[in-house]
Amino acid sequence: MAFADYDKIVLFGDSITEASYEQARGFGFGAALTDIYRRKIEVINRGFSGYNTLHALEVIPKIIPPPATTSRIRLITIFFGANDATLSDRSQHVPLDQYAENLKRIINHPLLVAHNPRILLIIPPPICEYRTQDHDLAKGVVGAQRLAANTKRYADAALEVGKALGIPTVNLWEAFTQYAGGWEEGNPLPGSKELPKNEKLGELLRDGLHFEPKGYKILYDLVLETIRGNIPELDPENLEFVFPRHENAPKSNFYTYGQA
Repeated sequence: MAFADYDKIVLFGDSITEASYEQARGFGFGAALTDIYRRKIEVINRGFSGYNTLHALEVIPKIIPPPATTSRIRLITIFFGANDATLSDRSQHVPLDQYAENLKRIINHPLLVAHNPRILLIIPPPICEYRTQDHDLAKGVVGAQRLAANTKRYADAALEVGKALGIPTVNLWEAFTQYAGGWEEGNPLPGSKELPKNEKLGELLRDGLHFEPKGYKILYDLVLETIRGNIPELDPENLEFVFPRHENAPKSNFYTYGQA
């Protein structure tokens, strides 16, 4: 039998992606995708804690191989912005216009284009200033690193990139905000210190930035919904196993195995 590899789904992002396989706290987005695609497509976690879009561009040649004759990347999720949106005095900060341009460069990177993958752009969610600042203080970090209003600007920029390139987007900012009670233009943003601490947002963000299981469940549901609505050929229910079920699988002949 000739070698048969699995096609790939790559989850590319920062610490939120990296931690999406963590089962100890409950539901994990990456782990759940791996489960529903098992034996059909290999789901690969390429999350990098602390990385921004400049880091992402640097690492792409080290994590994306050329397409092989036996497999290729069928889908990649791109989820950066939480670190780009840190304030300008922080080392992870990337200016807003450069962030948008970096997303375009990632999406159009020749190593990705060579696979001809479908792409999902995940929009950064809101933050909770109370929780992020308390968490930072506990680690000895003085001063705010992130603000809700700045994160909103980066979420808007990512949405514009998706619209300009015709890339399906997974709008976590809108989904998390709706869960937290909604928001109307001109009002203070959920998660900002202009409002009391939003306990509903706290159900999604354990430290004001990283996800609780409920946050990952929202991400999982939206990604599947977006795949089914925009890329139905990658709906796991429409995919066959790479290798057949055991009832139909070929078997080696014990007496001839290994003989010329």
